[in-house]
Amino acid sequence: MMSHGFNFAEPVASCDDSTDTNKHKSSEDNDSIQKSDFVLADGHLLQVIEVTYSKSGKTGHSRVYLIGIDIFADRRYEGVCLSKDVIKVSNVSKKAYLLVDIDKDGYVTLLNEDTCDTRSDIKLKQDSDIAQRLLGTFKEGNGQIKVTVLKALGEEKIMAFEMID
Repeated sequence: MMSHGFNFAEPVASCDDSTDTNKHKSSEDNDSIQKSDFVLADGHLLQVIEVTYSKSGKTGHSRVYLIGIDIFADRRYEGVCLSKDVIKVSNVSKKAYLLVDIDKDGYVTLLNEDTCDTRSDIKLKQDSDIAQRLLGTFKEGNGQIKVTVLKALGEEKIMAFEMID
C-alpha cells in the first residue's frame, strides 16, 4: 500500500461539489480527532487508523500526526498539522442489505429488508480483497449473505459482509 501526504490547509472542493444531497459535513478541531473517525483531506474521505499528538515545541503549537486510509481508493495517507487547525469531517452512513446476486460485470443486486426494494447500482472493485472474498463466499452458496454498505459524499462501497442463518 502506497503512502501519500496530504495538506490540511487546502480547501476540500469535492466536499462542496458533492452529489450527495444530504451534504452532512462539519468542521472539527484537529485535537478532537480520534482513531476510526472519518475526515476529509485533499478531497479524500479517510478513516483515521492512527493519530498521535505531540507537545508544543519551539513554535509553541502542538501538532497532530494523522494516518488514514481512503475508504474508496484503499490508499494510505499521512499528514501533520497544528492541533489548533480545523479539519472537515463527513457523516458516514452504514446500511445492511441482503445479497441477492452478483452479475458477470461485478454489479451486486441487494435487497433492502425494511422496504423489500432491490438495487443493482454498486459495482465491486475486482482488485479489492473484500470483493474477492465476497465472490468466493457467494459462489459457495452456503446460505444468505448480509453486506454492509458505507455511504459518504455521494459514493457507496461494500465494506463488510457476513453469513447469516
